[in-house]
Amino acid sequence: MSPPNLLSLSRIAMMPFILLALRHGWDGVLLALMLLAVATDFLDGLLARRLGQVSDLGKILDPAADKVCIGSMVIALWLWRGFPWWAAALILFRDLMIIIGGLALIGRTKEVPASNLPGKWAAAAMAGAIVCYAMGWQPWGRVVLLASLFLAALSGAVYLGRFIKQHGARR
Repeated sequence: MSPPNLLSLSRIAMMPFILLALRHGWDGVLLALMLLAVATDFLDGLLARRLGQVSDLGKILDPAADKVCIGSMVIALWLWRGFPWWAAALILFRDLMIIIGGLALIGRTKEVPASNLPGKWAAAAMAGAIVCYAMGWQPWGRVVLLASLFLAALSGAVYLGRFIKQHGARR
């Protein structure tokens, strides 16, 4: 397995430790682990491009790791740190729709769809909102959360447009 794909998997492997630190209020450990997870998210794609190791597996692993990390964190933050339930529901619903749409595209085109730029911005903003909520940095958490939800809606619209275009073209 390539180093970029190992970085994506390491992000998923960190989640139990991040959740444990969040649950027990070990804020220093929590912040360090969250920053490490964010760094692996940045580095996996950068390394894949620089090393010429962009792969279909990586195109699946990286966003899957994002969805596992973001999904687990918004649920945990809702349970333990006052994250808005409606925001958690929107984030989880959007990610579910992206997964369903992506699988449908793979089934029809036999190609793994790449992430879009607004989706990458949304993931980065969501990571920022998660860090702010986890660390209790308000009002910044709410501000960054609203920005991330706007970017998530934008990326969702781009994904939906791509799905309609490709799905309709293959009838």
